Amino acid sequence: MRNIFLTAFILCLPATGFADALRKQGSFKDVEVRVIRRKFFQKSVRVELGANLGVIMNSSFTYTVLPTAKLGVHLTEWLELYGEGTAGFTINKSDCTELGGRFNIEPVVDEVGLLAGGGAALTPVYGKYQLDSGDVIYFDWFLNGGAGMASMLNRKQGCKPLLPNETVIQPEPYTKVGFNFGTGQRYFLNQTTSINWGLRVYFIPGLLGGTNQSVTLSAGAGYYL
Repeated sequence: MRNIFLTAFILCLPATGFADALRKQGSFKDVEVRVIRRKFFQKSVRVELGANLGVIMNSSFTYTVLPTAKLGVHLTEWLELYGEGTAGFTINKSDCTELGGRFNIEPVVDEVGLLAGGGAALTPVYGKYQLDSGDVIYFDWFLNGGAGMASMLNRKQGCKPLLPNETVIQPEPYTKVGFNFGTGQRYFLNQTTSINWGLRVYFIPGLLGGTNQSVTLSAGAGYYL
């Protein structure tokens, strides 16, 4: 009977006095009791506006920069649905200039024009890291996958310098359905803002068969409404 009244008394105390009540009663003398607090950052049922800048890492003859705008809806702490749009800006690498200028070779290049689509992201890991200064960095780790339309340019000229009176060959545009998957992390600065990095692989069918596999590394930020 005594234990029943004691339990009822403790349950009626506020959370901040719970540990003190246990110590005074004599129970759990050698155990430190702490109140579990909520996560520092809550994503559930929030809209995220995001912007990223990515670079294709594995192209042999060109550099392509990919600025991206994103609109995401976090249905729960671990599930997000999103839509995004990307524009591609391409410049030649030195390998392209060397092949065209010195060896008179013109490689066929597929350039990314526009990407538009959507997908889903799962966030299985949420954690924190304490610096030597005592500051705590909160982060999560996500996995994402999606699909969409890819507007591409099949380029047959661009590495070789143009000869006098030579006709410029225009790139051939084409559109394909592409797929992608990736991973990354978010670091939360406050209750509305995060910075992130991501690694993603795009699979886009080529104009004449085969598949373009583009590995991209990106960094950006998100703002949560």
